[in-house]
Amino acid sequence: MADIIQSLLLDYLVTDADSHFDHALVNVGGELVQYPIYNTVISGRTIRKYVYLSDTEVVGKQILGASLMDGQGRTLANQALNVIKNDRGFLIGFELSIKLEVKAIV
Repeated sequence: MADIIQSLLLDYLVTDADSHFDHALVNVGGELVQYPIYNTVISGRTIRKYVYLSDTEVVGKQILGASLMDGQGRTLANQALNVIKNDRGFLIGFELSIKLEVKAIV
């Protein structure tokens, strides 16, 4: 069976998906704190989003999770964590792979 999905469509899906991420909410000791997206790396069909916590005021606090949000404040991806922030920066990474499957109807 010939390929139905062309690579251009997959490129469009990656670009479109990437455009919806606006910021992150990080659960620091039970309080949701907004952080900007620090860096984005797109490689093939994979989107990697990074959130960097450099804040000294969160040193010693427990980081319980992080969420990637859209511009309207809706959750797009979640990641549970359980880490105590030390006196150095802390990088949270999200890796999202775009895949599309087509099933033939016979």
